[in-house]
Amino acid sequence: MAEPELLEVTITHNLPDAAEVSELFRRRLIALDWDRKGPDPNRYTGRAKTDINLFHSMRQNGAAVIAAYKKATKKPSDRLVGCIEVGAEFERVNGLLCLQLSAAQVVDSSIGFLGNLAPRGTVQPCGNRAKGRLADWVLGKVSPRSVWSLHHRDVELLVTNYLMATGMCESIWTGARSYESIDHAGWSLDGRELLAQTTVSADFVGTKASKLLTLAHADRVLHFFGPSDSAEQCPAGITYHAIETVFSELDGTAAGQWLINRMLVSLPSTTMDTDENR
Repeated sequence: MAEPELLEVTITHNLPDAAEVSELFRRRLIALDWDRKGPDPNRYTGRAKTDINLFHSMRQNGAAVIAAYKKATKKPSDRLVGCIEVGAEFERVNGLLCLQLSAAQVVDSSIGFLGNLAPRGTVQPCGNRAKGRLADWVLGKVSPRSVWSLHHRDVELLVTNYLMATGMCESIWTGARSYESIDHAGWSLDGRELLAQTTVSADFVGTKASKLLTLAHADRVLHFFGPSDSAEQCPAGITYHAIETVFSELDGTAAGQWLINRMLVSLPSTTMDTDENR
């Protein structure tokens, strides 16, 4: 029987009291505030109740966690990555509801897929973005080589190289410096301006594609690079490309492999868990 997939969660700690944030980081704890009313979900409503229920799921089933602690370390990109063990008990720190991270590592979230896991809120599941890689990290497993191991900015750079390597563009310029909300602006082989947008998030394909479509013009060609399972969100008038295909085609060349090897992050953690980094 296959083992159940480990829940993947991202959380940030941005409490008014910086000393509390530092204490949580030092003790390798993750925590919820929400008026500090304890672990009973029935004492909460709305988003607070959702977050408390998620904490219960994490302690009951286990979870792989990436946690941010604002100003707790010298580097803003530092994160803790660790595991909530099945059956973990709640702890309280000044009334905060806490769970202990085991085998916690300090990692640099500016490298690799970890940079794609910033929480959109206080705490939330991030499996749709981590795609098993956070779980593999805490379990010490090697993830399959794919586009999902790359930082989103590296995926944009990958697309830039793809546009040139495939001959889609003869020259290319940073999109954001040409038009708001695009990633790539270039000159196509047929003598037209090429505008392209890239995202690793299925949640943003529709919104970003709609913005790209507002730039449509007879002298322009529009392209969108995103997850293969999100192509249906892209409106007519834009050519859609799967970033998985971009990765595999470039990875099939010596030059592409050289590039991708420099983008990939490898186990163990990229920053050692020492007092010098705290």
